[in-house]
Amino acid sequence: MTTRGEVRSPFRRQVIANGAGLRRSWACRRAFTYVESMIALAVLSLAGAALLTSVAGAVSSSNDSVYRSIGKGLAEQLLDEVAAAKFPSGTAIVSGAMTSRSSFVTIDDYAGWTESPPRTKAGELLGSDNGATAAEAYQTMLTGGSTSRAAELQAAPGFVNRFTRSVLVERVQPGSTGWTVQTQNTSHRRVTVTVSYTASNQPARSVAQVSRVFSSVAPSP
Repeated sequence: MTTRGEVRSPFRRQVIANGAGLRRSWACRRAFTYVESMIALAVLSLAGAALLTSVAGAVSSSNDSVYRSIGKGLAEQLLDEVAAAKFPSGTAIVSGAMTSRSSFVTIDDYAGWTESPPRTKAGELLGSDNGATAAEAYQTMLTGGSTSRAAELQAAPGFVNRFTRSVLVERVQPGSTGWTVQTQNTSHRRVTVTVSYTASNQPARSVAQVSRVFSSVAPSP
């Protein structure tokens, strides 16, 4: 409707028509269609799956680092104990049937040793033994006995029980390409400690392997 004296030009009518069309278009686009909702859901699902995969990989990698670090420490601890043993004068003794290391005297006594969970030489579960100071730990190794640490400082048995340690003792001789295994008695022993970890409903897997070579040096006259 026009008032008296008002002249509606064709350009003005076109602008009004376009504005009305835009209002109708926005009114029709206020809600998502079913197809658009499904597409958005699919995109979110893919993004969420990629994010969860990345998080799971990061958590798994972090756990593996923890297991490897603990496994290396367990291997080094047992090798330190072996280093305090006497060098053997005969052939290696298979001690796999032994239930405790308290009677081990020579390096060869550790040949074939396997234990789970890891324990001290006195037979105490690692993480519950008293290792407050180096002097106490050395005394424990010599006497075969110690006292338990405070309950709040003990490791969770359910976690420690998942680790297994095994020892391989080899008679070796230095050669041009490194150490070679010998069948006869030598003045060198290569001791390898392998630590494995068993997760829930999964097979055991190696998390650390540490080797040292021990030698017998004849005293000078």
